[in-house]
Amino acid sequence: MLGTVPREEHEQLRCSLQAEVSTLSLKLSDLERKHEKTCTEVFQITELSKEVFKLKEALNSLSELSGQGGTLPKVAPQKQQNPQEVAKLQGTIKALEQQLAGHMDEDVQRLLYQILMMQRLQEQGR
Repeated sequence: MLGTVPREEHEQLRCSLQAEVSTLSLKLSDLERKHEKTCTEVFQITELSKEVFKLKEALNSLSELSGQGGTLPKVAPQKQQNPQEVAKLQGTIKALEQQLAGHMDEDVQRLLYQILMMQRLQEQGR
């Protein structure tokens, strides 16, 4: 009989291939979960970047207003402020801008680092 495989050998090969299919299916499932998690984190970073941009614009607007003598839009009745008060407010705004920029940059860097590490782990798992 040419081209025939004994039943026992055939069964052994079938079981081996089934085990390999199961292993690959598990790996695929794991990669799908990791991909979904990465996509979610990238979305969160994008949203965070949008928020950072909005906050920076708002801070710039406040800085511009404080640079114009502290005139705020019609939110509250305006009072005459002495130059020392204006200078103090301007200093406070600049300090807050620097703190916010530093923290946002750190947060974005930390999230980007996490994404890079996850991508490296995924590549190593392949």
